[in-house]
Amino acid sequence: MPRTRLHPKNPPATRAGHHSGALMRTTTITRGSRLTAIAIAGLLALTGCGDKETPAAASGSDGGKPVTGTPILVGFINTGEGSLSFPEVADAANAASSYVNTHDGVNGRPIKLITCSTTGAPESAGKCANDLIDKKAAVAVLGVELGADALVKPLKEAGIPIFGVSSSGTVLAKDPYVTFTTPPASLTWNGFWKVMKEAGARRPIMIGADGGPTYKETVVNTVIPSAKAAGLDLGYTLYNPASPDFAAAITAAKQKGADAIYFAGAESDCTNGVKTARQLGWDKAIFAGSCTEFIKTLGSQAEGVYTQQYLLPANSRATAPKAKQAQIDLYVQQMTSAGAQDKIDSFATYGFADIMTLTEVLKTIKGDITAATARSALASYKGDVFLGAPVDCSARPLPKDSCGSSIASLQVVSDGKQEVLTGDFIDITKD
Repeated sequence: MPRTRLHPKNPPATRAGHHSGALMRTTTITRGSRLTAIAIAGLLALTGCGDKETPAAASGSDGGKPVTGTPILVGFINTGEGSLSFPEVADAANAASSYVNTHDGVNGRPIKLITCSTTGAPESAGKCANDLIDKKAAVAVLGVELGADALVKPLKEAGIPIFGVSSSGTVLAKDPYVTFTTPPASLTWNGFWKVMKEAGARRPIMIGADGGPTYKETVVNTVIPSAKAAGLDLGYTLYNPASPDFAAAITAAKQKGADAIYFAGAESDCTNGVKTARQLGWDKAIFAGSCTEFIKTLGSQAEGVYTQQYLLPANSRATAPKAKQAQIDLYVQQMTSAGAQDKIDSFATYGFADIMTLTEVLKTIKGDITAATARSALASYKGDVFLGAPVDCSARPLPKDSCGSSIASLQVVSDGKQEVLTGDFIDITKD
């Protein structure tokens, strides 16, 4: 199937020789809002880097200076346990905080991460919220948290602001107290449908991990209506993440006359889903959310698959904007230094970008860094998102929603690389 090249100024062109492929992850549906915790959690992450020299290790030898002042307590909550989990996200957050603390810190102060791993259940997330309250964290950062909606009430009452480079939850994502740098879910889906239509899809099937009632509610009340409004007849099937049957789901998609498959689940699910589709002879478009791990694992079977990213993965380095190439190099080097090189090609980017971006936000604070000053700085932040597009959180695309406005659409090419189809991020608030 021809591969569609998207460009904001030029009409789509095609190049033969690749199968059509997959788009978004979200932690979960990958990563609309990662779609609610990647769609749900984003319905959405990353991969290896180019053949370029990487920066020096996080030892201060490259010009940075270790800091030893009073630590800034930063909570980090992430679904790291259970059948649908993302432990690599917390590993990357730790790698980023180590880099920050050996490279001048935040205005001369180190970050101390209070890491809390959940099962994705609301009660598990609630226990993490109480832990951060007891320890008087200045800010709560979310990795990929499936139980995110349970956090807003206790943390809000305690005055602890919530931040993330990927939005989580249906309630949380629309609370003005919270700052997420991803675009509002409704706008993200509009961008996704545009890419899907340009790839020739009209009757796609979403095959997603069943993340529980909130996840299904997001699919039924947000995703399906959004697709219909864009002119797509979107069907869906949800599988048990503990025992997915992709063969049955793909066979059913064929019988229903689907012309595209959209996998929305964890990295391993994207890998197994794409592999099964190829084995069953699926030769139409495949979208794999924000997943990237499948690319290295499946080799040529991954070629042509589309992904949609809030953050540029390492394997897109060759076609990424120059400023993002430097950030990809830094990410790869620090993950390697931390002994987590096997997790580079995963949703780990979200944890790393969380801490690197938060650091830039906190540096804007003059005087004491407290929960109150952190909240104010987050709400008014105008600047770069590590591996992502710039944001202006003082002028959000939709009132009381997340403050990003851009996504990147990519497609797997040869040698385990992804091509940024538009050459840069797409502003999805504009036609």
